[in-house]
Amino acid sequence: MMLELPLQSFDLETLSLARQLSEIVTIVLGLAISYIAYRGYRRNQSRAMLFVAAGFVLIIGIPAVVTVLLYFLLDVPIEIVNSVGQVSELVGMTAILYGLWTPRSG
Repeated sequence: MMLELPLQSFDLETLSLARQLSEIVTIVLGLAISYIAYRGYRRNQSRAMLFVAAGFVLIIGIPAVVTVLLYFLLDVPIEIVNSVGQVSELVGMTAILYGLWTPRSG
C-alpha cells in the first residue's frame, strides 16, 4: 500500500513558515547540546567535551549568525554566505570527530 501525501493541501507560505520554525528549533537544540558539552568539559576537565561543544557551535551557531549578518544585514550574495557556512560546518564536524576520537586521559 502506497501512502500518498496531499502536497496540494499545503501552501508555500505554510511550508516556508514550518521550515523557518524547524531551523530555529535546530539552532536551539544545537546550542543546548553545546552548552551541555561545555558544562561537561568544565566539570570533568574533559578536553574531548570541549571539542564536541566547539563543534556543535561551529555546525549550528556560526552558520546561523553568518546568514543573519552577511545575507540579511550586509546583503552579501547567498553563494558566499553558503560557502562560509559550509566551511564552518566542516571545521565543526572535524572538531566533533576529534573530540570523540581522542582517547580519555587519566
